[in-house]
Amino acid sequence: MNKQSLIAINKWNFFIYNFPSDFIERVWADDTSLVNHLKGKFLSAYERHGGYGCVPAFYAELDNSNRKKLMQWVMDNFNDEQRLYFKEGE
Repeated sequence: MNKQSLIAINKWNFFIYNFPSDFIERVWADDTSLVNHLKGKFLSAYERHGGYGCVPAFYAELDNSNRKKLMQWVMDNFNDEQRLYFKEGE
């Protein structure tokens, strides 16, 4: 597995447990009506799966373009993960 894939998986895993409370507003800031719809979808996922399962359930309910948008936002903006360290040449 390449370094970028490992970094993405690591970021995603830490995001699942440490997501900012306003991430939906930040990811979909360009579409207020979609923000309201997705907040409802997230709340439903939270009620069904609790704090630890809500993000994966929410992600699974998104369409392809919104899954990609969320993942790109996480890669570009989420920096609260414990970083992976690589040896030179890895």
